[in-house]
Amino acid sequence: MDEIKMEREIKEMLHQCADELHAPDSMQARVKFALNNAPARKRHLWSKRFVAVAAVAAIAVTGAFAAGGMGGIFSKGWSDQRLDLSSTQAHLADAGVALTLPDKIGEYTFSYGSDVDTTARNGVGETEKIAEVDATYTKDGAELNLSAHKSYTVFSEDEMENPVPATTAEVNGVTLTYRDAHYRFVPDDYEKSDEEKQQEKNGELVISYYGSDEVEDKMFQSVLWEQDGATYLISGFDTGLDAQTMFDMAAELVK
Repeated sequence: MDEIKMEREIKEMLHQCADELHAPDSMQARVKFALNNAPARKRHLWSKRFVAVAAVAAIAVTGAFAAGGMGGIFSKGWSDQRLDLSSTQAHLADAGVALTLPDKIGEYTFSYGSDVDTTARNGVGETEKIAEVDATYTKDGAELNLSAHKSYTVFSEDEMENPVPATTAEVNGVTLTYRDAHYRFVPDDYEKSDEEKQQEKNGELVISYYGSDEVEDKMFQSVLWEQDGATYLISGFDTGLDAQTMFDMAAELVK
């Protein structure tokens, strides 16, 4: 089995693990961004970057939330899919999302689009299939992801709750929600301090034990909103983007 095929199977396995667990929509969108953002190219399978990406998926659905239940979101994407702007726009329409994709978001320029097939299941076993489209924008090598899909209707308000502290703003009657989530990737033998345990409970920190050989911290910035039955998320790792900057980006799309 070649490395690229094996990597895809590992990503799918991580998604399947998520199917048996609970996480709110906004964090699941981050999970899907992380899994689908790694391009398919020849490289060592267990590179630090791939391990970090996989860890975000696993910890996002297991470590950061304690709502319980057997609900979750199963999503499948293709890391080697590269749609141009017009094709991505067409796929958005097919997914039932009424959004005109811009060629730029802030100073980030459209690079490619991709599809994500999603099945959501709530705590009592009800399911819902959703088609999602992701668009990746780049600036000087940095990446920003725009994710869009019809909003989930299968989850209760409690199941959609996100403990990560948020900042909100109103644009044209639409609520924008900004979060700056802290991930810490650690070796398998790492012992959490009492302070870290408390930070996890407060939604201030997510600790991952998935294969990192050193302690590494990453920040995940995102802005989430819902409009006309669709959910949108602009997000990225270590972007340095503050709430107002991301609100301004989102405002360009909220009509």
